[in-house]
Amino acid sequence: AAFDELDRVRATLARFIGADADEVALTQSCSNGMAVVAAGLDWRPGDEVLVSEELEHMSGLLPWYDLERRRGVVVRTVPAREGAAKAEDFEGAITDRTKLICMSHVSYNTGARLPVADVAQLARERDAFLLVDGAQGPGHIATDVHALGCHFYSCAGQKWMLGPDGTGALYVAHDALDAVAPRLFGYSTIVHDGSPLEQFRVHDNARRFEVAGTHVPSLSALGRSVEALQTLGMKQVESRIQQLVQRLRTAIARIAGVQVITPDDAELSSGLVVFRIDGVDAEEAVAALWERHRIVIRWVPSPRALRASVHVFNTEEEVDLLGEAVAELARA
Repeated sequence: AAFDELDRVRATLARFIGADADEVALTQSCSNGMAVVAAGLDWRPGDEVLVSEELEHMSGLLPWYDLERRRGVVVRTVPAREGAAKAEDFEGAITDRTKLICMSHVSYNTGARLPVADVAQLARERDAFLLVDGAQGPGHIATDVHALGCHFYSCAGQKWMLGPDGTGALYVAHDALDAVAPRLFGYSTIVHDGSPLEQFRVHDNARRFEVAGTHVPSLSALGRSVEALQTLGMKQVESRIQQLVQRLRTAIARIAGVQVITPDDAELSSGLVVFRIDGVDAEEAVAALWERHRIVIRWVPSPRALRASVHVFNTEEEVDLLGEAVAELARA
């Protein structure tokens, strides 16, 4: 029954992100999925990895810096522009040594959507791989990995997808499967066909990247959460989030001393709203919002700012309360 449930969850997650069920591996986190790709590719000294400057989470950077230390891989950065990234900057940075591009679907620290589809096309034209950090994507942005054209896409179950901690998924495109070797082996990695163990075969799909010991209830809960979002319809979810985001942006943009960092362009904005309050430390502001109003947002280190995450379950009243609380902090 547990194995049947995991099959159902894989299929549910695959439909949710526009993949085939055999292109999805169940993981423990977005970071876990990205690490699987980093460990499994065949790296040679001098191979290059491109990342966007100042827009990536540490999980989208640490694997490459580790490879730089151990394997002689070269990490190169593409400059950010006003909190976002431009496809033409990636195009200008790709060389014959570029093996992989790693970029976020939505930047965790500016809230900007990045040009994944355009960069995927560039990567395929230049025989490079594209790995997408999708921690801030599915669940608040309608996502179709086949349409995006990326080779790998790693998801975080506990964020916008509304699942429990310790859940996630990794998409590996059919044409990229054999480029990534499994590095961790366990019960779930191999085909159980009665052959002697020394003659083991790994699955001929993305399940080869699963190991063993998954927490089935948590993954089942993630599947149920995703089904709830699908019932609402992701286009409707995304539209509602944008309505609430615009309401929040309008409220805080007119407060003296508040600077909104997330781009205002509708094609670049997301459910993340990043902003600063002049004269108020971001970490202290987070604590004050919780203590005084029971509002939960977070701060990001670079740029040092506040970040509100607006989801479909939020209300207009909650958004308005945050605007009023920010105005209170600014006045003080």
